[in-house]
Amino acid sequence: MESLQQEQRYLPELRAHIDQLLAKGWVIAGRNPLTLQSGRKSYRVMHGMLIGDGTF
Repeated sequence: MESLQQEQRYLPELRAHIDQLLAKGWVIAGRNPLTLQSGRKSYRVMHGMLIGDGTF
């Protein structure tokens, strides 16, 4: 019998956007909360949203 795996990711659209940022050279600077950084710019993932630091 074949085992079917369901998509387990929370907010797959957000995950896809984060994957795109990582592909463009952004790095994970922290994990709690998830923080992405590129140069002086940074984003945090909070409550299912990607929040910028306001230095754009």
